Amino acid sequence: MALAGRVVPAAATAGLEAADPIAGRDGGSATAGGIEIEIERSLYSDHELRALDEAQKLAKKKSDLYGEEEDEQNILLLQDLEDMWEQKFLQFKPGARITEADVKNDRTSLHRKLDRNLILLVREKLGDQDVWMLPQAEWQPGETLRRTAERTLATLSENNMEAKFLGNAPCGHYKFKFPQAMRTESSLGAKIFFFKALLLTGDFFEAGKKGHHVWVSKEELGDYLKPKYLAQVRRFLLDL
Repeated sequence: MALAGRVVPAAATAGLEAADPIAGRDGGSATAGGIEIEIERSLYSDHELRALDEAQKLAKKKSDLYGEEEDEQNILLLQDLEDMWEQKFLQFKPGARITEADVKNDRTSLHRKLDRNLILLVREKLGDQDVWMLPQAEWQPGETLRRTAERTLATLSENNMEAKFLGNAPCGHYKFKFPQAMRTESSLGAKIFFFKALLLTGDFFEAGKKGHHVWVSKEELGDYLKPKYLAQVRRFLLDL
């Protein structure tokens, strides 16, 4: 397991057809209908439409055609919001891209290389050897391969990591033989099926097992994985 943006209906023109042909009788309705259709056919965002509406209300107020019951604050509200957003933008200070974990090269921390995807590796006992690998668990009868991968993640950490699995089929596989001391007549080796998963929440932590996991970039995998295993992993990892 690798844990790693209108079409206007024709009926909209009916308002114009109903206008009285006598000049000056219902000309205002025709104008209003034309503006409404123009707006419907436009590509204005809600924010732009609100700005246009408030500009029209402000123009009417200046020409004494605007009702006094409307609050002036409502007319200027959009401008106030934009001013507030501008002030927040000017006060914004981006966080540092280099973290303490980067400085210390703490590969057990997820808070490093913030501009890159990191892959979780764990150190497991294989015979009398300590081997770095992607998290894995033995398949149980009745399980789908994806269910096995989900169970692996669920039992992996004390922090209840939540991840999104990408697809129901494995993205790769790897076959290997057990160390000589582990082999039996009926079991000489194993086949591992890999699944991709994107971490949504949580982090890896196991009490009393310091140094048993690392979060590494694709370029750092070679520092931990054996060449044949690494070659198979690199075939499907790409840039997640």
